[in-house]
Amino acid sequence: MKTGEDVLLLKSVGEIASENPEKIGVFKKYGVDFCCGGSKTLQDVCEESGIDRILIVDELKNYSAAENDDNYSLSKKAKDWDVNFLIDYIVNIHHTFLRVHIPEAEDYVEKIANVHGKGHPELLKIRGLFNKMSQAMFLHLDKEEKGLLTDIKAGKTENIKQEIEDALYYHEYVGHILKEMLFLSSGYSVPKDACASYKHAYELLKNISDDIMIHVHMENNILFKKI
Repeated sequence: MKTGEDVLLLKSVGEIASENPEKIGVFKKYGVDFCCGGSKTLQDVCEESGIDRILIVDELKNYSAAENDDNYSLSKKAKDWDVNFLIDYIVNIHHTFLRVHIPEAEDYVEKIANVHGKGHPELLKIRGLFNKMSQAMFLHLDKEEKGLLTDIKAGKTENIKQEIEDALYYHEYVGHILKEMLFLSSGYSVPKDACASYKHAYELLKNISDDIMIHVHMENNILFKKI
């Protein structure tokens, strides 16, 4: 008979995140990719990343987030939502957030790269990566809203499989960029000489990264599973 630990280890991290969104805080702590890498089992993730599986299982079992912890409570019941409602939520909340805040972040990242890039050369790399991510993300949002998500709501199935594959490709591409930016910024930790613009830029980048992670998780591990 499998123990509770065995059952949890054999579940995919995407499934764990879908069933208990409040536990995403544990995945963030350990750097577990629960959105693009959501199909991997917790056991495989632990083996690949060198995570102590006993420790993370214990934390997952005992973790209790505040009701509004990182806004994950907003997606707590997403797996039970009607498909059309879920799509509207993704577009109206997550797509809108990115359309508003990515341009703002671009301005701040450009500013701090120009001012502080000599002393902090990682900013030059972050600027280049963020610009690539922004272009890909806006293209992806347009394609989803005009194609995949519209087709799902209209019940059109002939192109759905390819459209989902395209979406998964963009999700993975953006996910790799976010990981690299997280590494270069040391988890968006501001240096001691950071000015107000520097701090705000990193806050924006962190918020955008967090939003994309939840947004992609809701599509990969919840919405696409309903199709």
